[in-house]
Amino acid sequence: MHPQHNDVQNADVPVNINEEAQIGGSMDDNANNQPSQNQGMGIINLLSLLAMPMMNTYLTNVWKLSLTNAAGIVNIWEGSSLILPIALAYLSDTLMSIYPVHLMSTIVYAIGLGLLAMSTPSVLSKFTGTCSDNQPECIGRTQRNMFFTSLALMAVGISGTKLLKTELQLKKIKIHPKLPDSDYLSIIVPIIGALGGTIFSGVIKPWSLRFGIPAIICIAATSFLVASFIAHSGSQPEERNREGNLLTNMARVLVASAFKISQKLPDDPAQLYENIDQSNVHSLSRTLGLRWLDKAAIILPNESQEENNWKLCTVTQVEETKLVIRTIPMFIFFTFCGLVKSIGNTYFLEQANNMNPKFLNHKLPILFLPMLHELMKLWWGPTCKQLPASIRVINSIFYSVVCCTIAASVERRRLHEIIRHDLLDKPEERIPMSVLWLVPQFFFLAILDSHFEKSVENLFVDGIPLSRRKYLIHFAHGASGVGTVSGALSVYVVGKISEIGGKNWFQYTLNRSRLDRYYWTLSALGALNIVVSSRGFLLFILDYINPITDIEMNQ
Repeated sequence: MHPQHNDVQNADVPVNINEEAQIGGSMDDNANNQPSQNQGMGIINLLSLLAMPMMNTYLTNVWKLSLTNAAGIVNIWEGSSLILPIALAYLSDTLMSIYPVHLMSTIVYAIGLGLLAMSTPSVLSKFTGTCSDNQPECIGRTQRNMFFTSLALMAVGISGTKLLKTELQLKKIKIHPKLPDSDYLSIIVPIIGALGGTIFSGVIKPWSLRFGIPAIICIAATSFLVASFIAHSGSQPEERNREGNLLTNMARVLVASAFKISQKLPDDPAQLYENIDQSNVHSLSRTLGLRWLDKAAIILPNESQEENNWKLCTVTQVEETKLVIRTIPMFIFFTFCGLVKSIGNTYFLEQANNMNPKFLNHKLPILFLPMLHELMKLWWGPTCKQLPASIRVINSIFYSVVCCTIAASVERRRLHEIIRHDLLDKPEERIPMSVLWLVPQFFFLAILDSHFEKSVENLFVDGIPLSRRKYLIHFAHGASGVGTVSGALSVYVVGKISEIGGKNWFQYTLNRSRLDRYYWTLSALGALNIVVSSRGFLLFILDYINPITDIEMNQ
């Protein structure tokens, strides 16, 4: 097996105790803090399920923002929460350990959620001299500044939770011994979110309470987390990662290779530098691709370089840099998945906002659909886990095409109902079309999410230590975050192109927009990705990520 082989069918790989220590201390030390940390992580996950789906509706109903502006704000916020874990992972490796970073992010999230509640018009109206109605004229500069500050803080808080979740998944620490594949919070949180969120959004109407009640819960949970952290602060200190930070090592390799760009590689690969004296440090065999990076490991004569990490790097550090560079083309697929996922909490929910919510004489709240989406992810996760990770990546693109195709068909029917009942210029009127028409597109969006998340978890497994694997996972999620952020850019570009043949597809209101055509555009892009991936992706996984090594060439 290649030392860098990544594509496996099951992520349940034995974990080396030394690797555990490198990314967060001993198993026994972390077990003391794990229940409280998981409870804090579960609370933030639950509150995120309540806050994110309501944000686009809040911006369009209260702020009266246009369809695209509201979606753009939500996309940037949601995408940032997927990109920031890379920075927090670097912070946890260099300045502090994982648990202080998570504690800090939890406190930041509580502050952000509190500011979000205070930014609603009715809370500070007496202090700012503005009106208290849920109208755009009642939102002053103070409320706007607090709102955007809260989004930034909440993005950091959600990022810290994602960072801890990845660490715990890699360590294979479980709270409940009877659940071999997942801890109980991964099951309970979506269920509580689905039931509680549906009831919550249906009963609570004032926006100050919709944001305020989760803020109070988050502050209480954060207080418990702080107390638990202080109680365990006297435990044994966590051991630092002896291999150095991956991002720093990559920068050193690039600088060292540029410094020696004019040097010739030795004929004997054994002459390249590799510090094999450090115990418990993994090593990777030299591969034949990207040979210009190998110059970072050249030992120059008559120069003392071993003390200068920016002039001399090990072969292992060079190979780690090669691995990241080789995965960049694969991240393009993750970016497209993020682009499709970006329409879930924005345009999909905006479609549901004015559709008929009644089912069996009961009114379904708008949070019913995203909560159903979370339950579908939970149900579908074990099914897609049986497939190899590379196949799951291709499947996620396929299901994104199915999702967009169904969404385009449903939106076309919705527009037909709007025209038939003369509702084009009545965006506040209820459309006589059941909101349950949107369930299929949320279903396939959940399948897309499940395949994507499981493929990212299992794609980088064999032969890569935990301290490196976590960065590759964060890079993959970060690529998805770039796709989510680029959703706002794609709407602008597609809108401008659509003006060439007539009216812009994206108008101020949803009823006047042509989202069906935008969904068809995403379907076409997804189909193009499938054509490219079906011919080259599997070869890319096997040959490009896992190139032939010098050892194999000499056999």
